[in-house]
Amino acid sequence: MLRSVEELVGRRVFPGEPLCTVEEFIPGEGVYVDDGYIRAARFGQVEVDLVARRISVKPVSMKPRLPKRNSIVYGAVYAIPRDELALVKIFADERMIPYNGSFSGVLHILQVVDVPGGKSMYDFVRPGDFIRATVLSSSLPYMLSIKKSQDGVILAYCSVCGAPLYRVPGSPRLTCMRCGNEEQRRVSPLYMLSSRRRRR
Repeated sequence: MLRSVEELVGRRVFPGEPLCTVEEFIPGEGVYVDDGYIRAARFGQVEVDLVARRISVKPVSMKPRLPKRNSIVYGAVYAIPRDELALVKIFADERMIPYNGSFSGVLHILQVVDVPGGKSMYDFVRPGDFIRATVLSSSLPYMLSIKKSQDGVILAYCSVCGAPLYRVPGSPRLTCMRCGNEEQRRVSPLYMLSSRRRRR
């Protein structure tokens, strides 16, 4: 036997991979016999019926995970081509599980605040910021919103020295502990860094 039954059950196999010999099991679905060996005929998961002595390979869904409408995603702002628009690379879902690739997202200023009041996107997010956002559309590029209470910037860096910015109690702005620079963002309550005291 090529592998024990315990090693075979649930194993993910590729087409052509030998599983066992014809003396050991009867070929079921998703396998074929080649020169006395039972081989996988497709990419899938091995199933073994010990009572019937049958071995099969069940297909495994290869459907990629995609952001869904109304789902929460995490992304990095990589450009602000116009004052009212930010471009985002979506990289993980709500559980912070990375997608297989990144997806393009667009954040319009009206999906940050209802009335911009002459403000620019730079008053809410900047390139290099990591954000938590809600997906509004079901196709690329995904339309995003950070209006919900938990959404917004979760990590940002200083525009002057590049160090991480911190939330400081009592201050509406993010503060750089290295150079003292203060910057405005649309900050999520889930922001990752906070300091107990102001920089002196």
